[in-house]
Amino acid sequence: MTDNNFTYDSFVQNPPNPVDIENLSLHDSLFSSNFSPPPPLNSFNVSSFNINGLKTHPQNKIEQLNNFFSLKRISLDGVIDTYLPPKKMHFLSQRLSHYTVFTSSVDTSQHVRSSGGVSLFIENSLASHVYTFTSHSLYPPTSDQTLRDVTIDLLIQALSEAKRLGFHHAICGDFNMHLDQFYPIFFNQPQIASKRIHRLFNFLLSNGYVNFTPINYSDSLSTFQRADIITRIDHIWSCSLLKSFLLTSIISDVSDSSLSDHNPVITYFDSSFLHSSIKLARTRQLKRRTRCIFSFDSVIPSIWADFSSHIDSLYLETLLQHYHFLNRVLHSIRLLRKYQHTLSSLHDHKWSGYLIRLNNIFQLYKSTFSTIPVLPLTLSSCRADNFNQLFNILSHTSKLLRGLHLLKEKEYQDSSIKAHIEHRDLNFNTDISLFISSTLSHSHRRIVLDRVFINHPTAPQLLTDPKDISDAVVDHFQHAVPIRSAPPSHISALPDRWRSEYSPIATVSPSIYDSLLSPPSLDEWLATVASMLNGKAPSPSMITYEMLKHLRPTTNSLLLLLIRRCFALADIPDLWRQAMVFPIPKPHEWRGQLKNTRPITLLEVIQKSFVKLFYNQLSSILATHSVLTGGNFAGLPDGTCRDPIIILESIIHDANLNNSPLWILSQDISKAFDSVNLTMLKFALECICLPASSIMLILSLFMN
Repeated sequence: MTDNNFTYDSFVQNPPNPVDIENLSLHDSLFSSNFSPPPPLNSFNVSSFNINGLKTHPQNKIEQLNNFFSLKRISLDGVIDTYLPPKKMHFLSQRLSHYTVFTSSVDTSQHVRSSGGVSLFIENSLASHVYTFTSHSLYPPTSDQTLRDVTIDLLIQALSEAKRLGFHHAICGDFNMHLDQFYPIFFNQPQIASKRIHRLFNFLLSNGYVNFTPINYSDSLSTFQRADIITRIDHIWSCSLLKSFLLTSIISDVSDSSLSDHNPVITYFDSSFLHSSIKLARTRQLKRRTRCIFSFDSVIPSIWADFSSHIDSLYLETLLQHYHFLNRVLHSIRLLRKYQHTLSSLHDHKWSGYLIRLNNIFQLYKSTFSTIPVLPLTLSSCRADNFNQLFNILSHTSKLLRGLHLLKEKEYQDSSIKAHIEHRDLNFNTDISLFISSTLSHSHRRIVLDRVFINHPTAPQLLTDPKDISDAVVDHFQHAVPIRSAPPSHISALPDRWRSEYSPIATVSPSIYDSLLSPPSLDEWLATVASMLNGKAPSPSMITYEMLKHLRPTTNSLLLLLIRRCFALADIPDLWRQAMVFPIPKPHEWRGQLKNTRPITLLEVIQKSFVKLFYNQLSSILATHSVLTGGNFAGLPDGTCRDPIIILESIIHDANLNNSPLWILSQDISKAFDSVNLTMLKFALECICLPASSIMLILSLFMN
């Protein structure tokens, strides 16, 4: 999509806002020994890190740990040897707001260094899927062979159980064992490989576990170094089910920090395995089998438009990745021009890998180039002209890719805007509610209550059983409004000020309520039902107001007998006291936590209609006899705005006359979820001299 003032040639030759490679540092060079590639996109990143204690300088170390998690985009990290109890670890981990921590106890009962404590840091979006967390105090010491054997037995037992249950699982940490010393034994001496110290590695290799031994350009990089002896004792082993999802693994060099004398190991998995695992777990929970079937005949044009837009956005994302990679290479060559003496055979080794990727990029976008660039096979051959020709080729190519990206982005934005406008115009004619939601940029949110995460400081828990979830929801909302103090059992126990407010009103005669529980007529019942709103969510019995409004005379007569019986007994059926609670998401991330929801309670519509009829009769009596006056004033049906206006005017006049501060609070509580103590409600109903039978009827609506 172009306009009259836009030309492809000028746009590509002079693209706006190119990446400034001057701002890249020496460490950003692809040939730097400190360089580690950015984490792959759409990856699930697991790390194992022995930090050698958090007792000294804990705040500083936690901050460095947070930076490491952020830089490497860690999804799950096993932090080893914290030497802190769970409560202290939980307190420190609050600095890592994007992670939930699961911590083991520090146990020294078996050995002087039996366990330094392990903490699992899991991204919040994933932590809500943790079903249970169990810790064991284990430490495979080099000096105590008996304890070492017990530790290995427990590990093999846990791994065997996970394998039997079909879990995707991995084992990571500081093994205190040297894998490079075991490989020759495993392949050449199998009879020894299964004995004593070798049993754990033998079990892992014999059962299809994979250890992605990191391939680093520096052979000197280890996970632990002491007395110039290079050792790799930290590992991440993945089960056979995870093999197809493994992407790569690295050893991250943190030797320049004071965080630890270990280097962490990071393994990258394709994140698609998370979605497939969660879907499978959900299917098992519901005890049913599902499969995905595409019904293309029912796909409407707007869905295909969204599909096309999504594919276009993926193309733009890939193009941008290629552009950034090309600029990293360009920056690296620029540094070689400046520091030519650093050129070595290692550069040519790395260049051979980059050359393949660069040529693939050139082939992919060959229509953008007048001629496909030809790059040298080695960097050593570029030393003669100080890398000038190579730098110019890459610089020109970078501009072309930048221009192509901006051009495609402009086309994508224009087509996307046009499609959304057309879709909104269509909604204006066919679905006005969708049009309003789209115009207000308001999106509907929903949650699936297939799990509840209990974020306890020391024992977090994930509930997945439907009954456990139901019990947790009921318990949560029953205690959502805590009772601060126990109310008095009698009015005489109230303070003097409130005792007079709750004392029965002398001017009200109980006889005015004689007709309150009189049996209603059929017309009164039908009028009440007709006043109820349509389109409301159904009750637990799935009966709706629309159903009540379409009943025929015979059924209405039978239903009226039930309503009259409720008035006569001043009571309702037990089934009417059952309610259905729907947690509605608040404007926060769900994360499986009930505190991030608000409840909507659905009652039986027949019960609500009965209560509406009763309240209508009560309101009529209160209004006719002016019961609610003074401090007890309340607006009633068929009333006018005159009385509340006069009351407000009198209050304002009194405040002005006495020169006293005035606070006016206005609140709509017609649909508010609130809690009223039943004892205080009983006092208030006795205050207006309501008969005992009517009081019990009202209270029974809120009692089991």
